[in-house]
Amino acid sequence: MSSKIEHEVDHYLYVRRNIVNILYDAAIAERFIRKPNNNRCPSMYQALETYYDKKDWGFHVENKLKLRGTPRQMQNYETAIDLLLLIETDVSEDPLLMRKIYWMRANRNKWTSIGKYFGFHRTTVKRMYEKVLDKLSNKIIATSVDIITKKFS
Repeated sequence: MSSKIEHEVDHYLYVRRNIVNILYDAAIAERFIRKPNNNRCPSMYQALETYYDKKDWGFHVENKLKLRGTPRQMQNYETAIDLLLLIETDVSEDPLLMRKIYWMRANRNKWTSIGKYFGFHRTTVKRMYEKVLDKLSNKIIATSVDIITKKFS
């Protein structure tokens, strides 16, 4: 039987792990979201398709595989936006910078490349990330249990 402290630590680690997993899943789902398309302006591919006749010899057009995000990935994408908006001045001194760092890390960028992008050392960026992740986890736990079950179910 676990003590109350062990239960709270397990709960804290559960929330922290799920924040990272949701952000990673949302970064993958973002790749599957369609880009805006202006149908009034034909692309070169559409112009070539109208030029050739399908009966021509050597004309092979295969349908491209369309990858779509699963409903769970789309739900995690929406939850990730909510999580990133929870990073405010009470969690970090520069919330916009931390949101960018979190999103770059969710896209599996290395600490070195994130540090070079923002002009910090890799360990500095990692410590900032860990510190804000701790504060964000505590903020989510302190806010409400309903939010935790909604976000991490």
